[in-house]
Amino acid sequence: MTVAGCLLPERRNLCGPLTRRRIARLFLVYLALFLLGLAVARAARDPQWQAFGLGLMFPGGGFLAHADLQTWAGAAHIAVAAAAFALFVGGLFLWFATGNVIVPPLVWLLAALAAASMRHGELEPHAVRAAAGTVAAAALVMLVLAVGKRGVAGFRRRAANDYLKKDGAGVATSCRSEGDDVGRREFTLHELRLMRFLLDRALQPVASYDGFEWIDQFQTAAVRYQLNFVGYALAMAQATRLPALGGYLNEAQRRLIDKQTDHRIWRYWALENLWGNFRADPNPVVRENIMFTGFCATQIAMYHAASGRRDYDRPASFPLRHPSGKSYDYDFGLLIEALHREHQRSAFTLIACEPNWIYPLCNTIGAAAIKAHDRSRGTNWWSLHEPTFRQHLEHEFIDLAGRFVPCRSTYSGFALPMIGGAQPQGMPSFFLNATMPDIALRQWQLLRRRLVEARTPGHALMRRRFWRVDTGNYRFSRAAAYAGTALAAVEMGDREVADLCLAALEEECPAVVETDAWYRPNASVWAHAVEFFARSGIKDGFRDLIDKPRDRAPAPMISDIPYPDILVARAGHAHRMLTAVLYPGERHGRFRFRVSGLAPEASYVCDGTEQPRIRSDRAGEAMIKVALIGRTEIRIRPAA
Repeated sequence: MTVAGCLLPERRNLCGPLTRRRIARLFLVYLALFLLGLAVARAARDPQWQAFGLGLMFPGGGFLAHADLQTWAGAAHIAVAAAAFALFVGGLFLWFATGNVIVPPLVWLLAALAAASMRHGELEPHAVRAAAGTVAAAALVMLVLAVGKRGVAGFRRRAANDYLKKDGAGVATSCRSEGDDVGRREFTLHELRLMRFLLDRALQPVASYDGFEWIDQFQTAAVRYQLNFVGYALAMAQATRLPALGGYLNEAQRRLIDKQTDHRIWRYWALENLWGNFRADPNPVVRENIMFTGFCATQIAMYHAASGRRDYDRPASFPLRHPSGKSYDYDFGLLIEALHREHQRSAFTLIACEPNWIYPLCNTIGAAAIKAHDRSRGTNWWSLHEPTFRQHLEHEFIDLAGRFVPCRSTYSGFALPMIGGAQPQGMPSFFLNATMPDIALRQWQLLRRRLVEARTPGHALMRRRFWRVDTGNYRFSRAAAYAGTALAAVEMGDREVADLCLAALEEECPAVVETDAWYRPNASVWAHAVEFFARSGIKDGFRDLIDKPRDRAPAPMISDIPYPDILVARAGHAHRMLTAVLYPGERHGRFRFRVSGLAPEASYVCDGTEQPRIRSDRAGEAMIKVALIGRTEIRIRPAA
């Protein structure tokens, strides 16, 4: 990849052409409403109709019909108008948070009706002119701010490209220079405790959710995201450190996926679809909703790719059963077909999460699932969508300054302001590395420039760039921000930033070790999962997992092992030999586990186990006995 290929494309407008058309459409709708309200306010003779007209001109405007600064009653009307406008702003927030598109216009209309219901005398003489002047002044301020923002953002875009031209190649080379050997690295005891935090939650019965955080099911603290990222993290661990471990690691991933089919996880969609799309269909897959369909498809894709299994290729292996008795039967392929249809249907190519809101991060996750399906099934759906996906991502979802837009409204074209610090800029680079590595690298380089203070000895992390709110539980903690940024850094091969983030995480959110628990206080389950995801990763680890899924060829592996009696820190196979590093979990002792994938009825030499030699059965399996006191390395290799 050349440095020139990593530059931000030439652009002069604040947003892309499709977004500009949506904003222009919204402006015309509002202009028509404003003119209608102005006409009613000026032409009507009834004061109530005049107040209603003012209420149409802007939210709460009707209460200004009797406002003045000379009397208490007039001042009270101003206060009520301000309160009505604040309610409208709250409705906009609710629209963003839950996809409820009904609330903002409903608040606007109810405020106009409430103002019209007041029985007062004639309007203040200058009420209509004041309302129109207020709208005109607000429009002028917005225009000036937009022009100023365009100038600043254009300058930052040019500066970003100058940086990429000057320093981009060096940063890219340093990020890509390290090598990682899959299956040879092992987890430390610290990382095994973190893994156990996730496994204890994943291995409970499918209907149980002990240890998960139930806060809300509409935003980032939703349980489905905890299930997703715990699954992602365990799949990455299997791919990079534990390719020869099945057993409880496969079972944990399956249970996490099966939990996603629980109606308690996806029942939120019935409300979102009703108040966002005006449809009474509770099926969370049939329309948009990439935050469920795309995330679950990627969870399945990573499990399949890391384990070599294809459990969710079977028809109806992902059934969504509604309490009414209706069942929506899906499998991995049908989830991908749903994503394919929605990409075709969307004018932006990218798919909405909550009704009307498109998040680039969610779409980079869903895109990885489609590419994984292509690699395992031989389809070419991602190649069909990639050109328009790239075009719209570059022009509609990366702003003029060169940053990912957090999310954009398909109805209005407006984007959410830049909040969240480094995390919402870094994590899209992680997932995008599997489908558009050139853009992923470029965006990471630009983020890295803002995170690392190169002028300090040894470089320092600019911690003010990291959001103080954990997106997994809304508590005050930088745990999620540090973990999410470290995850992207590891994938991009930037060990320096990854180590700085993980060190900051240890310093600001130290773990508590108790008799039967290990956790970081205030850090969400989601943050714990993302941290282990980062600690399990390697350079291009996610990209390789999606691009090169594990085949189903038989190989020596640990297929049945007691948990938590034995914790596996490393398990790999090469040249028909199985190697593993084991630790005792609950207690020291003697344990048994099963190895499969051996040659049928063949002799093997064992190191580190109680038996110096074993013989496999007709199915190519054998039981192994091991005494565990501390770290124990074993090798099982064919006898000469």
